[in-house]
Parts: sequence; C-alpha cells; structure tokens
Amino acid sequence: KMSLVKNGYRLPSAFDNRPLQDSEFWERIDQAMFISATPGKFERELSPDGGVDMLIRPTNIVDPEITVRPTKTQLKDLLFEIEERATRGEKTLAMALTKRDAEDMSSYLIEHGAKATY
Repeated sequence: KMSLVKNGYRLPSAFDNRPLQDSEFWERIDQAMFISATPGKFERELSPDGGVDMLIRPTNIVDPEITVRPTKTQLKDLLFEIEERATRGEKTLAMALTKRDAEDMSSYLIEHGAKATY
C-alpha cells in the first residue's frame, strides 16, 4: 500500500482501509457536479447559480434532426421531401405554427399531387 499511496494510485486513507470522511473528501476536490431530479438543500447551497435544468425526454427517444430552410422555397422543399419519402413507402409529418398556415399548406400540397390531410 505504501508504494501505491506514494505514487498517487491510492489516497492516504487507504492505510486505514476506510472511505474518506466528508471533510476529507471536500478538501480534496475543487469542483463537483450534482445530478438529481430533486436536489436537496446541500446541493443547492453548493451550486453557485442555484443549478440548471436539464430536460431529457422520458421516452429516451432521440429528437429528430431539424433543418431550417429559406422561407421562399420551404413549400417546394417540403413537397420534394414528401415525394422522396413516398417512393420509399414512408410517411411525412409536416407541422405549421397556426391553423391558417396548416390549412394553406394542406391545400398547396393537395394541389401539387401530394396525399395530404388537415
């Protein structure tokens, strides 16, 4: 054990065959990250900014890739993507911000030969 402690592979507490006491642990580290769904008073006091929220989808499903395209060609791009997926037998979900936009998008897609419903 002496050589392990001397060369930095073990902490001096290895001589006692015991875990570090709380005060010994906090003396040896300069930063810590607390991860908890319900942080306690201790964790909140040690977090300089009060902590941050980490939002994770409970389903563990990775969010889809999002592509931002120019406004001028977005409907043409959407129509192209729909046709490309339709050739592979896939479906496409297109979303709009407002009801009016959804109605207009659906009309445009139907006029250009896509199977679309609103």
